[in-house]
Amino acid sequence: MALVLHHYEGSLFSEKIRLMLGYYGLPWESVEISPIMPRPALMPLTGGYRRTPVLQDGADIFCDTHAISEYLDVLCPEKALAPPTLAHAARSLAERADTHLFQVVVALCFQPAAVAPMMAALGPEMAEKFAADRAELSGGRGSIASLSPSAAEAALQATLVPLEGQLAHGPFLLGDAPTIADFSVYHCLWLLARNPVVSSLLAPFEAVGAWMARLAAFGHGGWVARSADEALALGREAEPQALPAAWGGAASVEAGGPALGSAVSVTPLDYGCIPVTGTLAYATDQLCGVDREDPQAGRIRVHFPRVGFALKAEG
Repeated sequence: MALVLHHYEGSLFSEKIRLMLGYYGLPWESVEISPIMPRPALMPLTGGYRRTPVLQDGADIFCDTHAISEYLDVLCPEKALAPPTLAHAARSLAERADTHLFQVVVALCFQPAAVAPMMAALGPEMAEKFAADRAELSGGRGSIASLSPSAAEAALQATLVPLEGQLAHGPFLLGDAPTIADFSVYHCLWLLARNPVVSSLLAPFEAVGAWMARLAAFGHGGWVARSADEALALGREAEPQALPAAWGGAASVEAGGPALGSAVSVTPLDYGCIPVTGTLAYATDQLCGVDREDPQAGRIRVHFPRVGFALKAEG
């Protein structure tokens, strides 16, 4: 069954996965979703999880790019982005990029001067809806980023200066082949490079620019468009797959944690903190899966990372 990516063009985390699909050489189907809620054909699949992107393989729904990348490594072990010899280093650097560096570039790209061209292109009504949607996503704080523009620029320099020095001595961050760390740093800088107000911050860093070009050359691979309703039907007509042997079976890893088959919730810890409830199908050190029954989607399994998400017993 074909992989289906639910995404929208301007999403930096979506660009991370699009580029990874190009690197892996996997064919995929594209469902273009709205940048803002509502998403009536996607919510039945995710159980309410609303961050972008989401990867679907039949009745298996992978939320967050960490969970998506772990699954893609299972499908293409020969090109794994978290290979055993580098798994901890690659995942740790990827997590820092997806949290700290993400906050930095959002603070830069969503400061008033930088966000104005995007809002003007959206038009007054859509711009108002977009701002309200992001305020809701960030828990009413008004912005996902908490850094001032000056602090964000200083933090960016603190990342780019050593990155430039390192990339002068090798093609990728952790050696001769890319890892998940490369794609995680790249997608943050991709957002910066697309914004005409702040893209000049990257200009002095030639080795970083050459590295970004190497990653961009992987492209997005071969894909075809699919409608949201077709993707929903795919989930309804399929059944969750057996767990990959590489994930160590269906054992719960922590003593005293929720029992397999028990009612649980999984909730992001930083933003978009909407719990997804269901029955615990499995839990490993990296991922967990929740089985759900939905009137529109049927029986589905929603997969989440352990890092950055709270898995809790319900009832």
